[in-house]
Amino acid sequence: MSSVDSSNITSYHQEGARMGDGNKTKLEEMLTCPICQDIFKDPRLLPCGHSMCMVCLEGMVDHSSVLPFRCPDCRGYFGQVVGVQKSYTLSGIAEDFRVNKKREDERTKSVYCDFCLDDKTLANKTCLKCEVSMCEEHVKSHQELQVFTGHALVNPLSDLLERKCPQHEDQVLRYYCSTSRRYICNICALESKQLNQATEASNVLRRQLIEYMDQHFQTLEEQIRQSKKQQRDIQQELSSKVNSADSHFNCVTVALLFLWIAVLYYAYSYFMENQALTEKLDMQQKNLHETYSSIAEFLVDPPMRSHKHPDTEEPGILLLDMDSASPYLGVSIDLRTAERVKPRLDYPDKTRRFNEAPQVLSAGCFSMGTHVWEVEAEGYWDIAVSYRSIKRKSKHSSVFGNNAESWSLTHNGNGKLSAYHKGEKTVISAALQSSRIAVSVHFEKGNITFSAVNSTIKHLHEFKAKLTEPVCLGLGLYKVDPPSRASIVKVS
Repeated sequence: MSSVDSSNITSYHQEGARMGDGNKTKLEEMLTCPICQDIFKDPRLLPCGHSMCMVCLEGMVDHSSVLPFRCPDCRGYFGQVVGVQKSYTLSGIAEDFRVNKKREDERTKSVYCDFCLDDKTLANKTCLKCEVSMCEEHVKSHQELQVFTGHALVNPLSDLLERKCPQHEDQVLRYYCSTSRRYICNICALESKQLNQATEASNVLRRQLIEYMDQHFQTLEEQIRQSKKQQRDIQQELSSKVNSADSHFNCVTVALLFLWIAVLYYAYSYFMENQALTEKLDMQQKNLHETYSSIAEFLVDPPMRSHKHPDTEEPGILLLDMDSASPYLGVSIDLRTAERVKPRLDYPDKTRRFNEAPQVLSAGCFSMGTHVWEVEAEGYWDIAVSYRSIKRKSKHSSVFGNNAESWSLTHNGNGKLSAYHKGEKTVISAALQSSRIAVSVHFEKGNITFSAVNSTIKHLHEFKAKLTEPVCLGLGLYKVDPPSRASIVKVS
């Protein structure tokens, strides 16, 4: 599978955005008549190669009845009679461009800002990264804050829902797969890449095994040829010597015994080598089967390498953002479980990564509606709701609940609970009887609720906030012993 980066898709939308903003693109300039400065209508081709609208050409010919007619682009003179012909290809391109531009203008007129509560403010830009449309006031944060560097802002898109992946609904189609001839999302690209890597590894292993077996078979064939040659030499030597019947009998017996021993030796060597090759091939096939099985399971239903209950239902998927994961957290292959580790892991340096605080954010964030996340956690942990703009590089102010950008529920590992926001601590007297915590966020009302989930749902704490930015799920894990880990087990 060959794929193109999301910048190709982004450039297409940016091309349309520039068209809608009034700045002419290169294509629009090439399709503009030099006389009327509008898109070509019934273009005619002059002998010099330049084109103009038929109406504009007739007007210039009428106007230049006294003076000689010249091309308005190159000032070329063609004599008293000017031969022109219709440019059918240019006419078709110009007409198609005019229709697409009109359709784009009509589509962007009905896109409204996702942050304005009145639902009547027209959007100025759409962020492909955050998947939201913003008016001129709300888009300023994307244009000015460093945390939004790399977010692609394009002309407002009314068909944003149509750009969602049908298999992973919280992901946007970003890459083009030439094999399936369709656009795919980040998770589909990762799954396809892992499958390609497994296939490539299988092919390499198969080639290595074939080369290894061919090499040993050639060695065995050479040894058999040498044994036959030695047998012929012995027979020739025996035939050249005329001895007594007893001596001749003894020589033949010794020769046959030698040949029998040689045959047994080579047969035993061949058997042992063949058995070793067979065992190695079986082991490689077993490893390859396990690899295919794990990939197949991941494609169908990514496994939870954690302490998740087998009866857990998963109506939705929410993955952890590896670019935000602290070097003191290990993240499972399915990007849904995090665990506190003692040695500092060698993660790539990213601007979004928590360097000191052992925390991680979810990849998906939401700016409207009601969302419920259920987390299975143990040890000393923080479960938080956070803006993506939270500081990442500080040891104290980056901790969930120690700032104005996050709201957290903390468990100290001994059954005591506390709620934090802006560094203010609220002690929760309720005893924690369950390891599963439900986090409910009602974005428009600003309600952030933490509850314990067992056979019943027990309310623990609720924050009231005015949410102005997209919110993400955050996990903080602070002790290695006893183990601190958390898994996202349900999203709705």
